[in-house]
Amino acid sequence: MAKAAKTTKAGATESAKPTESKRTDGRKALLVYMQTDLIQAAKDAASDNEENVFQFVERTVAKALGWKKPKGSKRWVP
Repeated sequence: MAKAAKTTKAGATESAKPTESKRTDGRKALLVYMQTDLIQAAKDAASDNEENVFQFVERTVAKALGWKKPKGSKRWVP
């Protein structure tokens, strides 16, 4: 989680550096704005495939980029 912004002596707001991720799987957060109907469709497709939305989006983006997931691997590679 990002730290709150700091205020300098002059009163200007200074962005704080985000803290390092504590995730062990190497994933990072990404905020993406999408049409609400696309979001719902992604949720429905993920549910139909019995997977989380992040897994559906990750798989879909990787396939669109032509990336592969080696057998037995948890990571996509170009």
